[in-house]
Amino acid sequence: MILKHKIFCLLWAFVCLLGACSDDDNGTPPPDPDEMPIVNLSMPSATAIYKPGQTISIGGYGFTESSVIAFRSAADTGAYIPATNFKFTDYNISFTTPSVYDLQKVYLQQNSRQWLLGQMQFEARPFEPVDPDQMTSISQYQSKTWDGIKRAGIFYEIFVRSFADSDGDGIGDLKGITAKMDYLNELGVAGIWLTPINPSPSYHGYDVDDYSSIKPEYGTMADFEELVNKAHSLGIKVILDFVINHTSKTHPWFTDACNNENSPYRDYFLFSKDPQADIAAGRIPMTKTYNAGQWHSVATGTTEYKYMGMFSDWMPEINYGAVNECENSPAFKAICDAGRFWLSKGVDGFRLDAVKHIYQDENSDENPTFLKKFYTELAKTKADLYMVGEALAEHNTVAPYYEGLPALFDFSSWYRMMYAIQNSHAKWFPKDMISYQDEYAAYRSDFIDATKLSNHDEDRARSVLGGSGNLSLERAKMAAAILMTSVGSPYIYYGEEIGMLGMKTNGDENVRDPMLWDVRAQDNYRTTWRTSVYSTEATVGTVAGQAEKVNSIYNIYRYFIKLRNAYPALATGKMTLTEAFNDAEDSDKNFMVFYREAEGEKLLVIHNVSNTLKTYTLKKAIKQPIADTKGTGLKKISDNEYLIYMPAYSSIIIEM
Repeated sequence: MILKHKIFCLLWAFVCLLGACSDDDNGTPPPDPDEMPIVNLSMPSATAIYKPGQTISIGGYGFTESSVIAFRSAADTGAYIPATNFKFTDYNISFTTPSVYDLQKVYLQQNSRQWLLGQMQFEARPFEPVDPDQMTSISQYQSKTWDGIKRAGIFYEIFVRSFADSDGDGIGDLKGITAKMDYLNELGVAGIWLTPINPSPSYHGYDVDDYSSIKPEYGTMADFEELVNKAHSLGIKVILDFVINHTSKTHPWFTDACNNENSPYRDYFLFSKDPQADIAAGRIPMTKTYNAGQWHSVATGTTEYKYMGMFSDWMPEINYGAVNECENSPAFKAICDAGRFWLSKGVDGFRLDAVKHIYQDENSDENPTFLKKFYTELAKTKADLYMVGEALAEHNTVAPYYEGLPALFDFSSWYRMMYAIQNSHAKWFPKDMISYQDEYAAYRSDFIDATKLSNHDEDRARSVLGGSGNLSLERAKMAAAILMTSVGSPYIYYGEEIGMLGMKTNGDENVRDPMLWDVRAQDNYRTTWRTSVYSTEATVGTVAGQAEKVNSIYNIYRYFIKLRNAYPALATGKMTLTEAFNDAEDSDKNFMVFYREAEGEKLLVIHNVSNTLKTYTLKKAIKQPIADTKGTGLKKISDNEYLIYMPAYSSIIIEM
């Protein structure tokens, strides 16, 4: 072949020489030494799709032993990648294609020179999930920079006793919360909810002894005022847990009422010598049903009487009388006075405990009517009063309570999300959320849907989502991403952002473990009032430790909170189903897909809630992806079609 090639080159040189010696007036210039040396070039089919490692050939005369075929992305990015296993004939060159994908430019490289031969279409590059531990940022895409406005209105629940201890007595306190206010601000929260800070015989405080003072082990009124001032300086609202359906049995109102039938506080509570008969006769308007376990004997004084305590004998129910005139009851007036006291101290509102149990019939209109009167009365003091109620029930029971309160916790959204993640079946979650929004709006147009994962009365979210080893952590990250991209006004339970664990087995204290700020030797704020059973440095880690890991759950929370604060569509936008949603089949059941839209922004949110890599086909034009997790792959097929490669428990947000 070499001899034939030399003969061809000599003939070509002779032809060129004849041309150079021609007597033609215009003359024939000598050949350009940079002109491609291949004659009769014949490229492979332009319509075929080739595979890496495939043997193919390019036709033409002029290939030599120094000829190299190399490939480079059609976008002119990346390195030139040479083929291998070259073989020559008189009329072509064959080779093995390298590991290249998508549309490639094909080059001839020879004697330090290079010529473009044409293009070849290879199959799409297979998606290779990125090792999260090797990533240097959570997302590969550039999102809008957060301008510092907390437009998402995210609240953070603090179980005061466990959060931060400022004085070393082992018990969380108000000064500890103030010291961590910068942490909360940097996290991006717009409000904090403090569990009861009033004097109480219990560690949790949900049985109040004095509605207008502070439990001494938590600090002083001056400490509280400092906390409120610090929070407000950072744009953080403060709401207090307000327990208005019962007191402690050691409350002075109750002890005085028990000792004397003529006590001014006697009507603050429900007393009866024969509760069953009195209820049947309609003489106890707070309840219509007799339950022997809810009536307890008075211990001292008027011992011939029983009193009502729905939850336990430690928590006597407050008597507001018939709901149509409850605002005239002395108890209503006293509780409102206590509310006004805290509003005068600068608080922004209240979280009301167990609102469906103020009046015993949770399905009647009594509780919503009472709550409306209570909210209206306190709103006279603070026009922008925030008040959120806890009605532990499904959406259909909760919805009527919006006639009384502007905000209610959404337990149904958490139950549906829990199912979606545990079962890798998320397709209908957006549809459920949209239906809840419509249901709530029927009772209050400006409703606030207080979404959440767990709280101080529930098993910790990560523990509930379950899974051995790292699985529970990945599921908890997924829950965080869904919470921060779905509709509603989210609440975060302290420690959720670092994946704290806990089950109520053997006591509620197990879901109220000390917050883990740093390794024990350096943690000056860790509380020690109890020894953690579930959440330890070994099982969870610490805030300081997780801050150093790019893809820790702590940094996932920070990232998605900032996204929600930055984009009005995520913060307050309407949720709608996509055009591709098909209610009649369970195709794409592993994906949670929905639009969020507000103020001219339209975002497409996709979550893969399964534990395996999945491919989602998007048949829609897009503007750009703005956020993702785990290096989600976006492959453009055409202007109106994309393949999205989504690793297990990953997310992508696309601007449309």
